[in-house]
Amino acid sequence: MKTPSKFPSSAYFGAALLVIFFFLTCFQAQGQVPSEPKDSVLVFKKEKEKAKHVRYPFYLGASLENLFFFYFGVNTNAGIYLNSKHAIGISYFIGAAPRDIADNGYNRVRCLGLQYCGSPFKKSLYYKIEVGKVLYFNPFINASVISLKSVQQNTNLSTPYVIRLTFGARIDVANFYLATGSTGKLFSNYTRENNETGTHSFRFFHVTFGVGFTFPYRKNT
Repeated sequence: MKTPSKFPSSAYFGAALLVIFFFLTCFQAQGQVPSEPKDSVLVFKKEKEKAKHVRYPFYLGASLENLFFFYFGVNTNAGIYLNSKHAIGISYFIGAAPRDIADNGYNRVRCLGLQYCGSPFKKSLYYKIEVGKVLYFNPFINASVISLKSVQQNTNLSTPYVIRLTFGARIDVANFYLATGSTGKLFSNYTRENNETGTHSFRFFHVTFGVGFTFPYRKNT
């Protein structure tokens, strides 16, 4: 009688050993992986959101200002963020305001200044302080009323500084604000058509509403 082969039982035994080794290996690998905190996904999302809004260290902005058609202004600015709540930069401001309704005239100024912007209260609110110098000023007066031949700046008598204070709110990249400011006393020499000469002085004081934008969007954290 032929003795049955032991090969099948040996194969089954080897396969069982391989299965046991596989499960032991997987169990050991899983035991070495540290368990993640429950809020790890939330922390990752917060860090990603924060990085998104602090990626750009600079800003560019522009705005239009008006007050019941008696004043208009254009303000452009650029600067860098010190952090999510503080920034410094430069501003270039052009404005015009009535000198005298009876004369139908306007005082015009162009200013260059330094600005500081802070947002310490709420995420959407901010304030801005601007201090600078008047680069150009000149009253434009209707010749049919005043009959002027020429108007020239008198920089010797003038104190050409400008100070502005702004309170506003941001909605994404849009800004809505209330601004007030003034220059020092500015003097101009004028000559009429009859060769009569004189000196005109004014302070460029204004309170205005403004609408503009600042890009890129910066979220306070």
